Amino acid sequence: MIVPLLLTGLALILAYIGSRKQLSKVQFFAVALFFALGALGVVFQQLTMRAAAWLNVGRGADLLLYFSVLCGVLIAANYYFRFKQMERVVVDIVRQVALLSPERPAEAGAAQGQEARNK
Repeated sequence: MIVPLLLTGLALILAYIGSRKQLSKVQFFAVALFFALGALGVVFQQLTMRAAAWLNVGRGADLLLYFSVLCGVLIAANYYFRFKQMERVVVDIVRQVALLSPERPAEAGAAQGQEARNK
């Protein structure tokens, strides 16, 4: 009962990811491969047991947990490096805008004070 539900869920998630058009072909292939391996692990549970025994891990479920943690760390690192890259881009843009329209702090304060006196 649970196997068809899991496979249907995996297929729907993969279809949604593929329809977003935000992934390159290589990224989509990696995601599709990940989902295919997950589907194989669900359908053929003995494969995960054999792979776990080959890698000296106690059970197939433990192997899947370790693999999931590794994938989570890779995803977190990917987002961290993207965030740092975006931060550098924003800093460069702010620097360019600051150089295009320089304003001294004393001039800004004096201008605001003079506007307040004119009112």
